[in-house]
Amino acid sequence: MATTTFGHNHPDTQVHIALFTILALCVDDLEVNSAALAEFIDRFQTGRMQLHSVLELLAGMIRRMPEFFHPYAATAILIGAMHHVNCTLFEKQMDNAPLHPAALQYVLYKRARNGAGEVYSAFVWDKFNFPDISAHIQVTPETMIYLDYANDILSFYKEEMAGERHNFVYDRARVTGKDVKTVLSDILDEVVGAIERARKILQGEKERETWEKFLAGYVAYHFLSPRYKLEQLTGAAAA
Repeated sequence: MATTTFGHNHPDTQVHIALFTILALCVDDLEVNSAALAEFIDRFQTGRMQLHSVLELLAGMIRRMPEFFHPYAATAILIGAMHHVNCTLFEKQMDNAPLHPAALQYVLYKRARNGAGEVYSAFVWDKFNFPDISAHIQVTPETMIYLDYANDILSFYKEEMAGERHNFVYDRARVTGKDVKTVLSDILDEVVGAIERARKILQGEKERETWEKFLAGYVAYHFLSPRYKLEQLTGAAAA
């Protein structure tokens, strides 16, 4: 992910992103026990050692973010990482709670919190190549939509194969009364809209070029990573 999606960044930044991503995926895949996750934020705030080695390493990676990113972006990364851990634990506890049919905004809110979209939107622009945050900060909402929703689309196949039904696509289908195919189409439309808005907002040639590299790299990452099983899907389609 670091070399495809964020390959335009300084090599040191790419290494830091790669290490952070490995640790975040361990949290996302629930390879860290709930008791350790439950104490992560409190222990981070008070500077105490974490209860799991993955979380201790993750805390260290978060603390080093100002070395690579603008102070505002580093703070957004910190907050986004806290949301990611908090929501991962919360969703595990609320796994069987029914969704109210009128709770669409809650589904959207939860997706914005658990996806680490703001974290990875900040990763697009390291401080070595983009010291002036004003040149790109206005596309942060669009970048978050792209990161979260494109991932929902590109992750859908592996989640279907695993029989997963507690994800954003199914949650959105439940509260809108739409079928899954229609929801996927709606999400795709929102991704396309976000991309086009960002292209209009970005003014600098370097920023625009970086945006296009980021878009292509994020899709490439999903196809290159065995995690998403897309090679299996496209190979079957080609046959």
